[in-house]
Amino acid sequence: MGETIGQHINSASKRLMAAGIDNYNSEAKILMMFLLNVSPSDLFMQSIEELDDVTARRYKKLVDKRMTHYPLQYIIGFTYFMDYRFSCKEGVLIPRYDTENVVLDALSIAPDRKMRVLDMCTGSGCIGISFYKQREEMGYNDKVIMSDISPEALELASRNAAENDADVRVIESDLFDAFNEDYKFDMIISNPPYIKTEDIWRLDSDVKDYEPMLALDGMEDGLYFYREIIGEAQEYLKKDGCLVLEIGFDQADDVGMLLEKTGFKDITIKQDLSGLDRVAHGWI
Repeated sequence: MGETIGQHINSASKRLMAAGIDNYNSEAKILMMFLLNVSPSDLFMQSIEELDDVTARRYKKLVDKRMTHYPLQYIIGFTYFMDYRFSCKEGVLIPRYDTENVVLDALSIAPDRKMRVLDMCTGSGCIGISFYKQREEMGYNDKVIMSDISPEALELASRNAAENDADVRVIESDLFDAFNEDYKFDMIISNPPYIKTEDIWRLDSDVKDYEPMLALDGMEDGLYFYREIIGEAQEYLKKDGCLVLEIGFDQADDVGMLLEKTGFKDITIKQDLSGLDRVAHGWI
């Protein structure tokens, strides 16, 4: 008699733990749910059932791949962000839970009217799409544009927009290069690359070995893209427009100073649930 589904999960959990995977138990279950295409409750009900040899081998291959620290989201092809499902693929940054703070902050300061919004450095599209969907539920039909320099990111963002039924527009652009004076936004939101080049090697191997450097590297001091975005944003914001930025935990003072020097007012820093600085916004 072969091993049960539950026994395979237990064995995989121990192997993932030995490989240094933090959430080894939950990830062993997620990989099995992905393979069997079942829900958590179904997995629990089926845990005493025997797993056939072919499926067992396929499961082992998935676990082997995760043991190399290849990202779980790339293996299963999706993740959840703001309770929406987003497809993931190599070459595009995986949506992070911490980034939900950027969307929540933008929603909290958005006016009670239809807006024109730009999500710059959109990546998977998680910020722009989630913002659009949340505002849609509030009764607003915002015009949301999502831009990125990466064709791979734009393809994925377009797919995620379609899968989430979000009526947004996707534009390829190196920051503001594709825009002109006719583009004026009520709000610009961005999670730009902000890791110092010299600090990238300190990131978890899941990130530094597999996720795109284009989406991580904030150049020498980590502030390159903030200087570029903040320096030009006022040209593309309407009067009383707002710029909302995700920031690193140690960048609040520097980003706040950049905003102030460029003429932004009412600059605010917001913390995440861990109490770390995560979002900066300012108004023109």
